[in-house]
Amino acid sequence: MKYNQKTHPLLLGIFYGIAIYGLIVLTMVYHISDDTATVLIIPFILFVFVLISQMRNISSAKKEEDVDYCLKTYFIYKYITMPSGLICAGIVGTFIVAIIGMLIRWLEGPLIIVLVFYLVILFIGIIPCVLIVFTVIELPCFTSIAFILDITKKKYGMSSAERRIHFLLQMIPVLDIIDGLYISIKYWNRGRRLAIVSAAFTFSEILLVLWIYLADMFK
Repeated sequence: MKYNQKTHPLLLGIFYGIAIYGLIVLTMVYHISDDTATVLIIPFILFVFVLISQMRNISSAKKEEDVDYCLKTYFIYKYITMPSGLICAGIVGTFIVAIIGMLIRWLEGPLIIVLVFYLVILFIGIIPCVLIVFTVIELPCFTSIAFILDITKKKYGMSSAERRIHFLLQMIPVLDIIDGLYISIKYWNRGRRLAIVSAAFTFSEILLVLWIYLADMFK
């Protein structure tokens, strides 16, 4: 498959963002009910379709060693999925802060029971679920950056330790984008224009989600 035969990542990325934030907005509006599953089926199908299509394109780009396509894919999806990554981090962070608050007052007997309950929920329920959701949503980013790091290592002599550090930084919201910009600018001198376009799209998505949430809250 040639480059011009692959669907441009910006087009797929827009549909990807619509699917993700459509799921979030519809969940907020309809809350958790029997009707929620029916309402969410369309954006979920769109999410799966775009994810499969983009992963096939990344696989094709890897075979052709098309770094440019993977860089575009990385930046577009990284900026589009950044809010969802922050949401996942916020969920885990909220539980951790709650547990720390319990530890500060651990001498009170009843709070120990509550603390144990929170720890069980956190390590058995919340963290695995959040990590799975985060990994699936960020799959195009992880796959494309892994290939970019492999090619960078081969072409520019990046060490194995540097590669591991860069990949680990991709797991941390905000730091992942800074690290991605560093790699693209230092080694490839690419990605600036699409990063700006994707950031503008993401900012508009955030405003739309907030507007719908506030409209539903104060109606």
